[in-house]
Amino acid sequence: MEVTLRDILPEAYKEHRVILQFNIHTLEDVVGIIEAGYELDLPVIVACTPIILNQLGGRSIVGVYRSLADYCSTPIVLHLDRAVDLKDAWRAISLGFTSVMIDGSNMTYEENVKLTSTVVEVARAAGISVEGKITSKTKEGYEITEPDLAYSFLLETEIDALEVAVKKANLIDFETLERINRTLKIPLALRKEPEMSTEDIKRSVALGITKVSIEEKSPQVVTGIYRDIVFKEKERLKEKVKELMLNIGGVLQW
Repeated sequence: MEVTLRDILPEAYKEHRVILQFNIHTLEDVVGIIEAGYELDLPVIVACTPIILNQLGGRSIVGVYRSLADYCSTPIVLHLDRAVDLKDAWRAISLGFTSVMIDGSNMTYEENVKLTSTVVEVARAAGISVEGKITSKTKEGYEITEPDLAYSFLLETEIDALEVAVKKANLIDFETLERINRTLKIPLALRKEPEMSTEDIKRSVALGITKVSIEEKSPQVVTGIYRDIVFKEKERLKEKVKELMLNIGGVLQW
């Protein structure tokens, strides 16, 4: 079934459960992710970045998603990941995505609030959820989510979930994560880095992490090559079809 983050994250947050997000690179990925969720009877988040949205085509992604999600009882979210401007957010909302992440963390606080609030307003009207992000630079140069600033951000934007930056020197700063969770009391999202252990993730879930994004490097390389092959074959097929239409179909006058 089609659901938003707001439909599944609050309950998972209360029960200290985590829901995984998988970023797609091909339309086949959409099928595989949804089938996996269905077979395991677990909610899952199918996500794509604006780049993948443009490469695969938004209507194609939504079409595959709906053709599967609408006919299974498993909650499935279709999520736009890491949108940095209104254009991409608007496109996802108009296409039928059920959730968007708007990332204004590289902006000033005021600009981030304005951008995120605008997306939240439109998303609410469309009945979908919004994930936001806010970070600050530490003296050591790390991106970190400051609990008090994040709380102000939450109050001003009314987001449904917050992606947090809580990594220092390739380790999770559990103390900061605990403070964020204690202050905000909303579902928190985390991106799994290769160096993060399963035990670290489990400990994070106990401290408010409710959504974990899985982004493996090697599959991106493989699917990148695969996408090139598919594109070339598609173009070859298209030219053959055009040839047949001209040589055979051309005798028919419409």
